[in-house]
Amino acid sequence: MGQIYLQKFVYRDGATKADIDAAWAEAFRAMARTGNYGNVDKGVAHQKSLGSAWGGYVLIEVDDPDSFAAYQVFHMQNYGHVAHMTWEPVYDTDRVFAEAVAAAL
Repeated sequence: MGQIYLQKFVYRDGATKADIDAAWAEAFRAMARTGNYGNVDKGVAHQKSLGSAWGGYVLIEVDDPDSFAAYQVFHMQNYGHVAHMTWEPVYDTDRVFAEAVAAAL
């Protein structure tokens, strides 16, 4: 298992609907080609997307740092004008704390 990242994207103030729609069109093409929004063939696996009125989240698993770098560059080049993006490494707290929870009984 690779490193899990939570990607957050927030639409930029002043981004037009046309620009957001065009960015999503490119995102859909990237997803159709590669299975992820960063247009990389391997090393980044899309797990889940969640959207909201202000942007959303994407959960990805990264197995290759170079692929992750390419994933991030693609985002900045194709979506950076309409959304601010961050990537945070996260871990499975259910798994990490399972022993402590079981011992609490």
